[in-house]
Amino acid sequence: MKKVLLLLSVLALTVVSLVACKGDDEFKVDIFIYDYADTYIGTVRTEIDKQLKAAGVEKLTYTFYDGKGEQSTQTTQIETAIANGSDLLVVNIVNTGSGDTVVKLAKDSKVPIIFFNREVSNDVIESYDKAAFVGTDPNEAGYMQGALIFNILNANYAKYDLNGDGKISYFMLRADTDNPEANGRTEFSVKEANRLLVAAGKPALVELGIHMAGWSLDQAKTAIDAALTAHPFSGNSPIELVIANNDDMALGAVQSLNGISYNNGDQSKTIPVVGVDATATAQTAIKAGKMAGSIKQDGDAMATCLVAFIKNANSGHSDNYTQGTDYTYTTVRKIRIPYQIFTA
Repeated sequence: MKKVLLLLSVLALTVVSLVACKGDDEFKVDIFIYDYADTYIGTVRTEIDKQLKAAGVEKLTYTFYDGKGEQSTQTTQIETAIANGSDLLVVNIVNTGSGDTVVKLAKDSKVPIIFFNREVSNDVIESYDKAAFVGTDPNEAGYMQGALIFNILNANYAKYDLNGDGKISYFMLRADTDNPEANGRTEFSVKEANRLLVAAGKPALVELGIHMAGWSLDQAKTAIDAALTAHPFSGNSPIELVIANNDDMALGAVQSLNGISYNNGDQSKTIPVVGVDATATAQTAIKAGKMAGSIKQDGDAMATCLVAFIKNANSGHSDNYTQGTDYTYTTVRKIRIPYQIFTA
């Protein structure tokens, strides 16, 4: 009997110590980033950190995690955070197709979850009443990129028609095929540009190639290096336009073009390169005449919405993250942050 009582006493002390690790009134937020190497998502992370520090919410603590582009790594991080008493999961998921697995971890543990930036399906959000998503319309950036391309080409079509065949040939740098944003940008940038070009009496764009560059500057540079060998400016089918799913890839294309003395700011030796995000580095390149333009994905606005939702969860409103805010769900519990065209 004494041994049983002793064991029960030890177990009781263990439970108390585990609870004490977090603090009775502490609200613990765990924020998971798919990859710290991503420039745009880095701006969101920095702004979340800045706003949470400025908010000074008593008893609210938060921790960031780097998934390093590996879903298995991120899933383990989420499982560990839940085991350590997380009160809220904020997830920039690595693999959007893994949303059902991640939301089940949250639901089974009764921990609220907010997905952001990399969109999970409606079914994932609907499966748990304390799940929501903050991001953009995956197709909107594509349509706006198409409008941007049309505006650039329509202003001086002959300048960009390097071989004088009356058409503009493009090379596409795209990201992973399971990402809705990448798919929307790849498809609708070309469709919208073609719609506007044809309506203006000009031929549709001619595709030279589509290369998977994984949101990466280095991979994009390698792809354009190879494409310039296959389609030199002196040839019959030169690259006359580069469309990239994000600014890192666009900047990789610019670096490649710089290697042959193009896109250095001399407008007599430049081809249009367009991206998405309007990161600080891309904005500098656009103002210098090295990039033609980008579609601004407002990282600060996304962070502002997330911080508002985190505060509401802290106040016990994870069943209605929008309470007391101006945000309105579009479909299921999803918030859309608008894009903007950015040029010099």
